[in-house]
Amino acid sequence: MRALLNKTGLKLAIAVPAILAVAACGTAPLSYLDGRLQPVSRMENNTYSVRVISIDGDYSLQNPRPVGPGLHTLVVSAAPGRGARNVDPQTFTFAVEPCTRYFLGAKRSSKMAAGWDLSVEDKEAVSGCDPAKELAKSKAEQTSQLVPGQS
Repeated sequence: MRALLNKTGLKLAIAVPAILAVAACGTAPLSYLDGRLQPVSRMENNTYSVRVISIDGDYSLQNPRPVGPGLHTLVVSAAPGRGARNVDPQTFTFAVEPCTRYFLGAKRSSKMAAGWDLSVEDKEAVSGCDPAKELAKSKAEQTSQLVPGQS
């Protein structure tokens, strides 16, 4: 009897996370902002990794950050260059396409420069994602967040 319960418990322990993962795929945004870069890229182009601090005022340290399609306000910090210290975070407006992973970087004019601009170093399609469905989910979510009497 105990062996049967152990097998059943094991099956539940495997099945429940799998079901939750599949359910989450149906509702989660399938675009991502990723601030990690390869060291070779930093050396060749004066491009450094970034950290997306917040998206539309939602703070998180998760990387890559999931995000829905549309225009978003990003607060981003850049890794310091060799001569740059205490680099302040910057705010950007960023247009996210559905089903796309963006690899973001901080581009400096030189390794010693403190100033930087946000750059899209690469982007790729997210497999198994339907852009039309993601746009529809995003529009439905935006509509549901409207409060009567506010514009």
